[in-house]
Amino acid sequence: MKNHTKNPIVIAIDIDDFLTTMETSELHKKEWLDPVHHSEKHFVMAEFTHHDRDHKVENLLTPGCIEFFQFLFDYDFIRPAFFSSGIRARNIDLAKKIVQTAIDAGGDSSWMDRYDVYSREDCFDTERLKYDIDEEIRRKFQPEHFFGNYKKDLRMIYYGREKYHELCEKAFEDPSVLLPDHEKDEPILRNLVMVEEDSSYLFPGQEKNMLLCPTYFHPYTYLINHQGEDTPHDPDDWRDKFKGANTIFYAAGVLNHAIERHCREKLPITEILWQEQGTLWVGRKRYQEWFPIHFFTKGRDVLRKYNPKLNFAVASSEPGASLK
Repeated sequence: MKNHTKNPIVIAIDIDDFLTTMETSELHKKEWLDPVHHSEKHFVMAEFTHHDRDHKVENLLTPGCIEFFQFLFDYDFIRPAFFSSGIRARNIDLAKKIVQTAIDAGGDSSWMDRYDVYSREDCFDTERLKYDIDEEIRRKFQPEHFFGNYKKDLRMIYYGREKYHELCEKAFEDPSVLLPDHEKDEPILRNLVMVEEDSSYLFPGQEKNMLLCPTYFHPYTYLINHQGEDTPHDPDDWRDKFKGANTIFYAAGVLNHAIERHCREKLPITEILWQEQGTLWVGRKRYQEWFPIHFFTKGRDVLRKYNPKLNFAVASSEPGASLK
């Protein structure tokens, strides 16, 4: 498939509670870990220095993470990016190790030069707006019914980190510098996608750019690789955590569908994302329709191209069930 635009599509991906989880201590106490989802390569140690102190923080890659990057890098017109509100030093090390894991799983070493990293330092901090600005202007930096001071403004990717930081400093004194402007921003944003599990990071006017995914939820007592070919989700059981455990499968399913439509119909990928899932979550009243289940199934098909053993992560009360 070929991208019909001249510019690459940048897919900026959240890290914590989407690509990774820090829920590792209890796993190390278990006598058995699933070999498909919890092999040694899935445990990644982020090593970085912050405020003159060295840190080591263990992370666990969530189900499908490695295959997800293999899928994205397979398209030469897609440039993956990590965009986390974590500090830059941590994000740089963790991103490098995630990409290296995807390379070690059968990828290409050139992938090391095909991604970017954005961090807390690159977010727009609404709390730094001049204290005496008009309240109506202040509200324009916060989408209706949303909250949170850090915003992942995708225009930063277009302008570049250095230029955007200059614009932010000006905007904190004169908000008009970075006020959302649909006519001006639309050409800038049409090839930028944010994959995110926390909608509070949404910058107003960029709703069409967001692929909202479930927040990762680790299945207990044991996480196992599902053995059936069905999609084991029970919408009537409030305890069902299928969607949270398989959030990357959902992202892969939506993105694959959006990329196919983009190449076939020559529509901006942001318009397709909006049609397929944006209208479901943006109003917040259609909660039961969030995260359509067929995209999880499609995502499994996509990710299995890179790992035939991969299946959904599900909960089990007994260890080793996925091996039976």
